[in-house]
Amino acid sequence: MKEIIPGIYTWCEFSEEKNLNFNGYLLVCEEESVLIDPPVMSEENSTLLETLAGKNSTHPLKAILLTNVHHERACDEFRKKLGASVWINEKDSSGLEGSADETFKDGYRLPCGLVAINIDNQKSPGESAFFLEERGVMIVGDALIGKVPGKVNMLPPDKYRDPVLAKKGLKKFLDFDFESLLVGDGEPILKSAKEAVKSFFES
Repeated sequence: MKEIIPGIYTWCEFSEEKNLNFNGYLLVCEEESVLIDPPVMSEENSTLLETLAGKNSTHPLKAILLTNVHHERACDEFRKKLGASVWINEKDSSGLEGSADETFKDGYRLPCGLVAINIDNQKSPGESAFFLEERGVMIVGDALIGKVPGKVNMLPPDKYRDPVLAKKGLKKFLDFDFESLLVGDGEPILKSAKEAVKSFFES
């Protein structure tokens, strides 16, 4: 697990099938912390997580946030270990293998000051991004992937009911000002990320 932005850590699990990393994120805030889309974690990283966000830390884990129903990953393991609740968009809650403790809608303010953004016409109806406005950080699940470093793209067309509508739905990101884009799959973009998203629409 490494700190990529002050107070924001990431770790990953490599997917042989997709040939890219499945990323998880830890946000450490003033008095709490959150995990986002957490994949399996090594023992060494688990020890660091306990230090940063354990029950006895100064930033105990408040929530495990899922961007979509397909990123359930290892959230139950972290829920049992750290006692945090699992949150997901209400449109995706019924499809989980496990269960959600809390649900949210578009525009909800979440722990650590994140704002939920529901993206329409994606792989799942509850596809969401989390925006940390004060830091200029946008966190996405399957809405955009980073298969090529410094660039973003969509999932393959067969993942959508209507790929044209799916791409149109992504234009919602242009309404927000962000410098960094942290992706669930692939390589995050830490600087000039909105320009990379604009380039995607122009290509």
